[in-house]
Amino acid sequence: MALTLKQIEAFQAVMTVGSVTRAAAHLGVSQPAISRMIADLEGSIGFALFARTSRQLVPTIRARTLQAEVERAFLGLKHLEVIAEALREHGEGQLRLAVVPSLLPIISSRLLAPFAKLYPTASLSIEVVATLNALDWLTIRQCDIGVTFEIMSGRSFEIRRIGQTKAACVLPADHALARRGEPVRPEDLAGETFISYMTDSGFRGDLDRALAQAGVSFDRRFDVRTTAAACELVAALGAVTVVPTPGPQLAADRRLAMLPFVPRLSSDVILVQSAGLARAPLAKAFVDFAVGQAIDFLADLQPREDQR
Repeated sequence: MALTLKQIEAFQAVMTVGSVTRAAAHLGVSQPAISRMIADLEGSIGFALFARTSRQLVPTIRARTLQAEVERAFLGLKHLEVIAEALREHGEGQLRLAVVPSLLPIISSRLLAPFAKLYPTASLSIEVVATLNALDWLTIRQCDIGVTFEIMSGRSFEIRRIGQTKAACVLPADHALARRGEPVRPEDLAGETFISYMTDSGFRGDLDRALAQAGVSFDRRFDVRTTAAACELVAALGAVTVVPTPGPQLAADRRLAMLPFVPRLSSDVILVQSAGLARAPLAKAFVDFAVGQAIDFLADLQPREDQR
């Protein structure tokens, strides 16, 4: 079986625009050329892709299955074009990062900004995604490095720890516990409306165990994916939550108070890469730089003076 790119392009064009005539116009070739390339493709793969009628080509189920794979291949080619353009315009190449939302403020100031200065011609692509999405992106090679928390996944990843965060309780600024200004314990939250993370969150599991040991009950109707969503609900509902990374954006939100949570719940901040893959020089440089920075993730997480 010897497929050619022209055959695949002709097939994709017919599937996309719906007719040989429009496919020929789209590719700038003649209609007979499109028909010949489709026939050659069918001959190469050994089965028909279209049912011929007097007026049109009707895709078969096999054709639609093949199209899905062709689209994936074209995405791969598009990615190669992006990489080539990045290498042309930015001699040091491109680095694709997937960062969880709650880490982005600290990562941006303590890691991305100084790294960009060290590599002024490098292109940095930063996607802000939940941890599970970051792992999916790594698996399908849509990003080079994930910056996230300790993961609970059976998939094969290489992990480097770059720091640790400490959980905090977030509650409305006018809450009685905020006025008290002391560390919050599970029993302090009995009867409160509690905003939880999704059940597939590793932090949710650690927090649930700590709350269960205290033997207190909550109103737990709300599950969210991100810390930002949890804090918006806290402000809107007069609820409470416990977050793994109370970053500087929370400390600056005057609607909310942020207090230490006891027992202490720590989360490792990690760099994640797919195992067994060759590392681009820029990706290796970023990992080495991040590990060497020894970022103090707790330095920016202290309550404001008016919360003490």
